[in-house]
Amino acid sequence: MLAHLCVVFLYLASGVSSDLSPPGCGINDVGFDYTTLPKVNKRRIVGGEIATPHSFPWMAALENRGVLHCGGSLLRGSSDRWFVLTAAHCVHGTSASDWKVRLGVHDISQTESSSESIDVRTALIHPQYDSSTFEYDIALIELSSAPQLSRPEINIGCVSGDISKVGEVCYVVGWGLTSSGGDTSDVLQIIEKPVLSQAQCRDIFGSNTFYESSMICAGFLEGGKDSCTRDSGGPLMCYRNNRMEIIGIVSWGNGCGEPNSPGVYASASAGKQWIEAYINE
Repeated sequence: MLAHLCVVFLYLASGVSSDLSPPGCGINDVGFDYTTLPKVNKRRIVGGEIATPHSFPWMAALENRGVLHCGGSLLRGSSDRWFVLTAAHCVHGTSASDWKVRLGVHDISQTESSSESIDVRTALIHPQYDSSTFEYDIALIELSSAPQLSRPEINIGCVSGDISKVGEVCYVVGWGLTSSGGDTSDVLQIIEKPVLSQAQCRDIFGSNTFYESSMICAGFLEGGKDSCTRDSGGPLMCYRNNRMEIIGIVSWGNGCGEPNSPGVYASASAGKQWIEAYINE
């Protein structure tokens, strides 16, 4: 409890200086060109396209008792501490000992030579998280050991402090359901989604459901493409400054790919100060 209060104090005091977008983050070492990703492709599918293997090397598969439950993004903290950024609802009410984090993986059905599985030391949920409204749906998982960053298949992600830009086409990756009520994907999938305005999101969901202070939404109003169950915690990313930058965390939605129901994401900019405080304490 004392450590938790110290982190909250640091967060509220706003005196932390660190860099969640260090040199070398948000890029890949397998030669994939992010500018070749589709800008708009409105095919009526939920699962998207198969991602080029290891083109998003910060992507983590979070397994609870051996079963995929969520996604996340690898971050580096101070003093050689390592973290995965994910959604609070993924870890809320669970035990750290039940989790393992798989890094460097493309096909979760296989034991790939590029991948490694790391135990979880602890998890901390954003102090303003509300499990009934999903406000500040942000959590950090601390890894029990350092990942092998020398591998080209593993790298750290960049967390953006910038406000999302309306109309910007961004991307979500995950191993979640490829259709509502369907099966998960063995291989990493990617979809593109335009960011909607806060006013649009509020009009769609209502001000008592969509909380602008900690949420953003993205997707096609006609439906068709969306993140889905077990994609939770994964990153919503935009290509900026010659790298991928995380602007959101997969949080919730009404169904998967339903018309007039874009996906809702925890805002990375809203949580950035708290994330900095915790990983650098």
